[in-house]
Amino acid sequence: MRRLFFALLACGAATPAFAQYRESHDLFEKMAWNEEKLNIMLDTRFDLTSTIDGGDWDRTSFNGQTLKVWFAGEIVPGIRYRVRHRLNKPQTPLERDNLSGATDQAWVAFDAGKNWTITVGKQSVQLGTFEYDYNAADIYLGSTIYDDFDGYKVGVDAAWKFNGQTIHFQVVNSDSPQFAAPEYENKALGGALLWEGSLWDGVLKTRWGYSAFQHTKTKFYPWLTAGVQLNAGGFKTELDYYSGDRTMDYGATVGTTADPRAVRDRSAALNIERTFGKWRPFVKAVRSERHDKNFESNVYETIGFQAVAEYYPFHREEMKDLRFHLAYLYSQTDFRGPFADLESKNSHTILVGMRWLFKVK
Repeated sequence: MRRLFFALLACGAATPAFAQYRESHDLFEKMAWNEEKLNIMLDTRFDLTSTIDGGDWDRTSFNGQTLKVWFAGEIVPGIRYRVRHRLNKPQTPLERDNLSGATDQAWVAFDAGKNWTITVGKQSVQLGTFEYDYNAADIYLGSTIYDDFDGYKVGVDAAWKFNGQTIHFQVVNSDSPQFAAPEYENKALGGALLWEGSLWDGVLKTRWGYSAFQHTKTKFYPWLTAGVQLNAGGFKTELDYYSGDRTMDYGATVGTTADPRAVRDRSAALNIERTFGKWRPFVKAVRSERHDKNFESNVYETIGFQAVAEYYPFHREEMKDLRFHLAYLYSQTDFRGPFADLESKNSHTILVGMRWLFKVK
């Protein structure tokens, strides 16, 4: 009798566990076979890169610029997720958020009615500008801020949509060495406000933002970012501007050993493109400057130019994101203030390559 009692008790305890396993298994089966619930994509870009640096032929080699895996889908109507992980970046864990530095995104989004969406997890910081919103695989020559801004953080974003406009209210970790003082990195937060606008049926679009990242208990680093996109006459023209404070070590640029210093960075970018059938040519100009707040002087300025032609040979859905590209990039850095005696640096780069965002499942 005692054995029967314990057998019944064990069965009763196992029933909830088995039911939970069954529900999890059923969800996995649904995700594995349902295209809406689970999409797996590989994001690749490979280039043959030739560079002339300072008048000397620096290199000619094949390079993997991008290798990412995406997981994305909608579990139920109104609840979506995305995980995007870089396979060609060191898988260094971050001490605060317990995620690899190679994980760009890992979030879940919840629709709250028709006008609100709440996104929780690791996500893009809601800066302004259109350049910042591009996938890195679509950027050939970026501004200084685009190239080195620590733009993926764990936090919460609330997006309010109305009349074709979206306002983002976001709070994220501010633990990056660019922002938080070492003694405050475990308790620093940042906030962002962004207006994604669309006016006159999309003729004029905006990405205007203001952000502030905590450095110490009472000190914040402010950022102003603004982007305007004009779609007219078959052309897409984008003008972007960034300005903000942070702590950076720029010793490698000026050829000295330097400690992280308080700087104010500014960048501007102009991009003009037009599509002709399967071809998409575009040109872009960028200008960036770094102001050292301790020296009270600009320390260097960089200008750049690119001319790119992209070719999309296929129209089939599974092949439409495959492209071939040819790009010419020029960059020149001139030194100012305490480094004015340094010789300017310039480089010419030619890229020939292929990019493909393709669906594995």
